[in-house]
Order: sequence, then structure tokens, then C-alpha cells
Amino acid sequence: MHPADSISTFQAAVTTAGMTVEELTPAAALAQMAVFYLDVRADKCVMEEGGDTLCFEWGLNEQGAEPDFQLEIARHFIEPGNEEVDGMSEMSLILHYAPTPALRALEPGTLDCNAPAELMEFEKAILASPPYQAVAGLTPQKTTLQWIPL
Repeated sequence: MHPADSISTFQAAVTTAGMTVEELTPAAALAQMAVFYLDVRADKCVMEEGGDTLCFEWGLNEQGAEPDFQLEIARHFIEPGNEEVDGMSEMSLILHYAPTPALRALEPGTLDCNAPAELMEFEKAILASPPYQAVAGLTPQKTTLQWIPL
């Protein structure tokens, strides 16, 4: 898969699993991104330099009309390039929640997975994390999926 095709490829995998991106729970989002990371490798990414990695981020987003708490699972891609074009891009799956006092109290943070061999420990760390635990039983207000060249 080319990184620019990551959204359509991920959506097709979610559909094959009998779901839509918009209805993913935190558990389903994590499971779908983990399977996608293991089963669908990125073409031509610079693997020895972390060219295809996963990142779990969380925190309050105060941009826009109304703030929200975001739980994001992103896949970062680095394709070979020259000094001016480094070929970085990101596919982000973001679950948005109302910023309750409990969610506002969570410090923003990040967890990284740099290779498929690290995925099991990455998933364990996410499942045990306070932000995941805080939203595990909640339904997201909305879910966004985007690919952004960086």
C-alpha cells in the first residue's frame, strides 16, 4: 500500500470486518489499527529509520468553536526523498469526546510503536493507560479519519 492510499485501504478493512469508521469504539479502533499495521505494510517506506510506525496520542484540543478531548491512533509514514522533500505523512484515526472534568484532568501524552514486533507491548500499554481507561466505556461524539502529508 502506498501511504496516500492508507485511508481507502483502512476503510475497506473496517468494512470487511463488518463496521464503519464512524461507529468504532476505542477497543475496535485499537484492534482495527493494530490489524491494519500488521497486515498491510507501507510500500517504499524507510523501514530502518522508523518509516512505518504507530502513535497513540491523547489530550484536550481547544482549537475550533468547542474544545474536545481526542484519542488518536496514527500511522506515520516516511518515504525516501531528497533534502527538501522528506516524504512524511500521517493517517490519523481520531475519536472525539466531550471534555468532561475527568478528561480535562488528564495530561496530554504519546505512546509509540516503531515496529510490528513491538505491537503487543504497545497495545498492552494503551489498554492500561489512564486516557484509554477513561474513554473505554464511552461512545465518541464523532470519529475522523484523515491522511495528511507533513
